[in-house]
Amino acid sequence: MRVELRGAPKIQACDLQPCRLNPSFLKVIDMPALSISEAQTAVRNMVDNYGGYWHPTSAAFYLYEHVTELDVPPDPSETQSDNIAKHLIEIFVTSICLAGQYSVDLNRAYKDAKYRIELGALADDLRTRRNVDLSELIREIKNQTAEVCRTITFYELDRLPLDALELPSLQEGIPRLHATIVEAFTVMNKSFRSAFREKLRKAADSHRFARHFDPGTASCIDLFRKIQQSSACPFAENSRLWGAPSYESTQSIRENLRSSLPILASFTRVAQKEVLDGFLYAFPVGTFGDDIPSLCKLVKTFVAFLMANDPVGPRTLSRDQILSPEWHFSFDGEDYFVNVFSPCYANDHTRYTHGVRDWIFLILQPDSSFHYRIPPERFDATRRLIREKFDNIYQEYEHQKLEAHRFILPAAHSDPPIAWYDAEEFVENIGGYYMSPDVE
Repeated sequence: MRVELRGAPKIQACDLQPCRLNPSFLKVIDMPALSISEAQTAVRNMVDNYGGYWHPTSAAFYLYEHVTELDVPPDPSETQSDNIAKHLIEIFVTSICLAGQYSVDLNRAYKDAKYRIELGALADDLRTRRNVDLSELIREIKNQTAEVCRTITFYELDRLPLDALELPSLQEGIPRLHATIVEAFTVMNKSFRSAFREKLRKAADSHRFARHFDPGTASCIDLFRKIQQSSACPFAENSRLWGAPSYESTQSIRENLRSSLPILASFTRVAQKEVLDGFLYAFPVGTFGDDIPSLCKLVKTFVAFLMANDPVGPRTLSRDQILSPEWHFSFDGEDYFVNVFSPCYANDHTRYTHGVRDWIFLILQPDSSFHYRIPPERFDATRRLIREKFDNIYQEYEHQKLEAHRFILPAAHSDPPIAWYDAEEFVENIGGYYMSPDVE
């Protein structure tokens, strides 16, 4: 379990200065002396100021609109060059928004792509690599933007591109797009600084599309942060989570879960390419209780509902299958581990909630993240390391043989495994009526 924190301190108006010049070029290129991580923070602050993100498909449509306007005449006038620069900065900033929505750390992505993270230094590097004209750069930007949009389609829509599995991740595609945009500004001898600053100061189209729930900054992630920060797990602090919408007490648990299904399906596709670490749910203790029997009802209901609404094909929860050594919980073709944290666990337990008393947390951790973070040759050594970390703070680390018995752990490690699959499902009366789980 790893969690990526949001909410970095807001930066002040950027201290901008001209970049270093390559003597072989006579143009004065005006690039900001700030890193891509600072640019990502500045864009996030702009988004917060305007009330949040658009839906990713709306952002992809916005990218398409601007890229179709990128026509380069043989000898562009100053006015035409200014217009091209405006479209390029819109593409640059919108792609940063998409990176934020999909929990892409652009600082890390730039380093993985072997790009300098300071934009002025990146401009210096690009000038020494090749000699291309603006028309060729615009063709590249159109192709790279199309790749980003197709990846968004893969993540968000039911009708997937035929080459979906071959599409680059946003971690790969967005840095390449940015590098070409920066290179285009150098060729046009246009002020990237002025264009970027003006966009941050005034986003003319900010109210064009409806705001979208952002699972990367869901409120349940804030609720879970203290547990994440206090965990002995060496992977916890730097993990990247998405979260379900806040639990609505006026709706049944099944209605709440149903509202999360499209987001969870998107997460499943995104996690495999962008290496996300978990999808988080928070359930109020006041509704679901703070003891093991109540926890069993919640987890039984949770797992049974997701199995019954799996996009790959509905399934029923079978005790015989669950008790098989080969059984793993899966959703939309991805195997998930269900990690359960509850106030019913004491401070010497690995599932301790570190003083968070009002919430129960269920985390769906995709196997694709485990396999990426822990190569097979390091699996045994990593397990020993995790066990040692918990032992060092007097929390016994228990590893049950069956997958299902690792979801809810007993309060005392000497107790037998918890048979949550034998519990009754959770039922409730909302608004004076009762709906059977079979109907849901």
